[in-house]
Amino acid sequence: MGLTILAFLAVPAFIVNFRFARSRGRGSTAGRVVEALNLFLAGFALLQGFEFLIAVPDAGDLPLYVDRVSLALLIGAHALLILLVLEFPVQAPRAVRVAGSLLMAAAASYVVYRVLFSYDVVANVVRKGNEIIRIEGREFRPFIHGQALVALAASIVLALRAFADRSRIHRQRSAVALIGVLLGSALIWFLSGALPYRSGFSATYVLLPIAAVILGSLATYGFYLSRIFDWPTIGRTALSYLALMAVVGIPTGAALAFLIFLRLISPLVPIVGTPILFLIAWTQARRFISRFLARSIRRDDYREELESALSHVDMSAGRDVVLDELYRLLSEALDFIDFTVLIEDDRGILRAVFAPTGARTSIDRGTPLAEALERSPASVLLKTETIADPAYVESRAEIMGLFETLRAEALILIREGRRVIGIFSFGARRTGADYTYYDYDTFRSIYGKLFVFAYYLKNVARESILHTVDRELALSDQIIRFALEKVDRVDHPKADAAWATRSTRRLGGDFIDFVRLSKDRWFFVMGDVSGKGLSASMNMLILKSMVRTFLRVEKDFVGLVSRVNSFIKENLPRGTFFAGIFGYFDFAKDAFYYINCGVPTVLLYSPSFDTFIEVQGEGKVLGFVRDISKSLKPRKLVLPPGSALVATTDGVTDSESLRGERFGKERLRRSVRDRLGSSARAIADGVIGDLLEFTDQKQEDDITLLVMKLSPRSAQ
Repeated sequence: MGLTILAFLAVPAFIVNFRFARSRGRGSTAGRVVEALNLFLAGFALLQGFEFLIAVPDAGDLPLYVDRVSLALLIGAHALLILLVLEFPVQAPRAVRVAGSLLMAAAASYVVYRVLFSYDVVANVVRKGNEIIRIEGREFRPFIHGQALVALAASIVLALRAFADRSRIHRQRSAVALIGVLLGSALIWFLSGALPYRSGFSATYVLLPIAAVILGSLATYGFYLSRIFDWPTIGRTALSYLALMAVVGIPTGAALAFLIFLRLISPLVPIVGTPILFLIAWTQARRFISRFLARSIRRDDYREELESALSHVDMSAGRDVVLDELYRLLSEALDFIDFTVLIEDDRGILRAVFAPTGARTSIDRGTPLAEALERSPASVLLKTETIADPAYVESRAEIMGLFETLRAEALILIREGRRVIGIFSFGARRTGADYTYYDYDTFRSIYGKLFVFAYYLKNVARESILHTVDRELALSDQIIRFALEKVDRVDHPKADAAWATRSTRRLGGDFIDFVRLSKDRWFFVMGDVSGKGLSASMNMLILKSMVRTFLRVEKDFVGLVSRVNSFIKENLPRGTFFAGIFGYFDFAKDAFYYINCGVPTVLLYSPSFDTFIEVQGEGKVLGFVRDISKSLKPRKLVLPPGSALVATTDGVTDSESLRGERFGKERLRRSVRDRLGSSARAIADGVIGDLLEFTDQKQEDDITLLVMKLSPRSAQ
């Protein structure tokens, strides 16, 4: 039964490998070879498990034929290894690839023929108890040794090609694939040939699927890699587990074994107490590790300090001071040689505005390089990724040219929608080390901060602004103005839309945005980013821009909101959250589709019942958990002719009078009802007027209000 379980459990692993190769390969020859390798190994494992199930006394020759087909698939997998090393990590010359492919195809075809149609390799397969016994033919041992030699030849070719390649990422990818080929093929040879022959114990066949998983998984992982390993982090993690085992695991296990041996405790005690003991042990081990490895950890863990330092840069100090401080903070953390900042100018050209050690260049709109950058699937781009990821095959020459021009090893592309408005270029490190997974994650975590700097340099850092008396207010006014101007006005014969946004001290995180999707459909988002003052305004600006970016690439409504949630959690300052509503109006269907993520008030005036109905629905505030997709509940709201939709943030309903009374939903209903015969603009302005009169012109929180009126049927 063990063979069946291992074989069938191995199949999902190959499917996962296949999907990884498919997502990364994007039609490349090497990707197709890796996909085929995993399919062949999946077929091998599946047939091995099936063989155990059907190997009964009355099965006849069916188990034999199944075993032969499984071995034929294993031959195909080994043949694909030769094709893989000719395509990976870079393609060999065409003549070599064609000759190698033809030679291997001919050899593999002959061996497959011998396996399938003769008794010289496998003569019979029988089941004895829980063990499969393979009756081997006279050519079985040469067959097993031949497969091992093929794998060894593939490993030698892979090692030679990696040694000749000067790229560190190619060497790392080759090393991982090489380990997989050597280890997996050696285990297959050992378990199916060497060990059974020497020991006479054929039950080792049950472990063959594990060897195949090792081969397929490491080959796939090597193909998938595009970033340099963060060896210090890997070393610390391994050391942590070793410390956990040495300090807690071994002493605890030895003590329990001793007590069980003396029959002082029941064997059931470890089973019941293991989860509790593990939690206690884990806590103590973490304390031990943090105490004795703290010095090592602090040496490389710079992310949080950098994030905090970037958040405290005073942008009112002036453009030159801001750039100098930004350069100082980044260079201290990353220790790079070259650094360049490119910002879009008024004509849409990306120009170098700061290059103390880097190269000055410019990128015109409409050039192949500009288009390649806008098509890039990532905003954080490492040079190793451009070299290794097949997604950059078509644009690799242009992007690599930019890396060379800027003497860069990493680029951070600041986007507004699809448009790249800024580039931060980081050169090689003084130590000669590559940018690793940890550095990549750091770049992603500070992306939001760098977006603020890029937007500041592009739109806010003007001479007239820098000399105003209240610089913080002036900067924030500019930010809010630029953000609010970029709203697609709702222009449709069925609809009359208006909105109002007011911030305390003119600084805040409330915003509203409309994006036209077609002549009858408008996307809509409204809400409140946590925080006050300039920080909230910056976060609002970043989030508004990223929502538009995600809207271009994400077609699934729930997927869009999930990506926004992930961006808030991973890129905005810790503790930032967003209470808002996402939706889109489809005026052709007189419908509103929405997901409420914390907006407290969504009211629909129904002309049929002459009343307001609360329709806000359920939802979770964004930014608290990483995966919120299961909590998102899209809803559809029919908008009949003559109806009116009103949505507000909590700044409207929670505002209080001097006597401590809340404005509340009932006053909101009355204020809207009194003006239903007026335009949406008049309703919105009237509600704001009533609110300020109620609070005696005092505003304690940011407020945002949307009014959407649907034309009566006669007007349509």
